[in-house]
Amino acid sequence: MRSHRKKTEQKVTLVSARYLHDFFIILTFSDGKESRTTVKDFLPLFQQYVRGDYIKYFAPANFKKFIVKNGNIYWGKDEDVIFPSNMLFDKSSSTTTEEILYII
Repeated sequence: MRSHRKKTEQKVTLVSARYLHDFFIILTFSDGKESRTTVKDFLPLFQQYVRGDYIKYFAPANFKKFIVKNGNIYWGKDEDVIFPSNMLFDKSSSTTTEEILYII
């Protein structure tokens, strides 16, 4: 008799971020058991998704003012630009394929 078990997927969340230079941020993710750190270039994401009144976050002084909360990284006190952890985590080591982006 064989038992087939589904591989349980650990949810990976962003736990911290530290500005490096230009549009590069060091991100630390956790799946509850281990932490992984990676460097992410946000310039391509900003060029693709950030428009209108929110282009102010392209300015270095404003870009550096990000906040990590609830597993997401965001800019603006009203969460003007948000990138969720599942979009930022290296997909080659994750089974998540869905990308979600919120820009308010």
